[in-house]
Amino acid sequence: MAFWETIDAQMRNTGFRPVNNKPNWYWRAENPVLYLVCLLDGKEEDWREENMTFAGFAKSMEKRLEEFFCTRLVALSVLVDKEGEKWAVDTVETGDNAHTYEEKHHRVFWQFSTETCKVEAEKGQPDKILGIEKLLAAAALGKAPEVLVLRDTAEQKKPVATAVIFLLCAVLLLVTTFSPRGYEIILNYGLSAEGIDRGEYYRFLTSMFLHSGWMHLASNTVYLYYFGVRSEKLMGTGKFLLLYLVSGICGGLLSVFLGDGYGVSIGASGAIYGLLGAMLLLTKKRGSRYTGMSYSTMLLLAATAICLGFFEPNVDNLGHIGGFLGGMAGFFLLFPRKKA
Repeated sequence: MAFWETIDAQMRNTGFRPVNNKPNWYWRAENPVLYLVCLLDGKEEDWREENMTFAGFAKSMEKRLEEFFCTRLVALSVLVDKEGEKWAVDTVETGDNAHTYEEKHHRVFWQFSTETCKVEAEKGQPDKILGIEKLLAAAALGKAPEVLVLRDTAEQKKPVATAVIFLLCAVLLLVTTFSPRGYEIILNYGLSAEGIDRGEYYRFLTSMFLHSGWMHLASNTVYLYYFGVRSEKLMGTGKFLLLYLVSGICGGLLSVFLGDGYGVSIGASGAIYGLLGAMLLLTKKRGSRYTGMSYSTMLLLAATAICLGFFEPNVDNLGHIGGFLGGMAGFFLLFPRKKA
């Protein structure tokens, strides 16, 4: 494939959307930033005029940031294969500061060579943005875009597995709350190093469906709904369920082998953190428009929750970390990439 056809396929495959009637212009919203990209053919004589038009378009998009749930805008111009000439910012754009119109609007200029496959950024500007530098290099080498083998969401029915997980957790909570043997059930089926030492490996599985109270279940249900419903639709029920269980087990393994060895741990949070880890990777690869989730928000949520877990009593934070890492590893194993 020719470079321009390949880079178009690469950009679209990673969540960038074309701007109407503007070849080689793209946009992608990653809350809180709206990214605009203009790829300029340095072999065309009118590339400067096109870039000035793009600058005006970027300026106009400042007023529409709220429509994309964003507060800042980054407009990237990439000059491709312009030999013997570098960006002359003061002559490329006039009437405004070429780098920052306002605090919320930042202009970035790159130069890219299809021969060297390298990006050269304007002085003081980043040379890595959303992996675009890698897409340019891949297109220059003629590589077809890699895609994740995911279920077509248009064919996916209701998230059955997510609903079943919630119902199972709710029923078990009713049993442990109102049964005179409730505490005994938790002791016998919750996760404990002592129980694992006795060979009771079923605890890795049973513990992730038990909860200590209605508030515990309610908080996990919110995250299960937010991450579970969407991930099941994208992954398909079978792989979603497998990823959920693997994440929960990984959380249990880290908790048992690196924990202090005391007490009983229960809850679905390890498995849910695994879903968060998997969806974080998918959002980074395809963009928030594909998953319906913001990468920056999920990353902040995961980092905050894990950090706070070290300071909160009665929280099995090792289970959270193990589940998160298990979900990321499981995602790579369950969803291999293939050429488009």
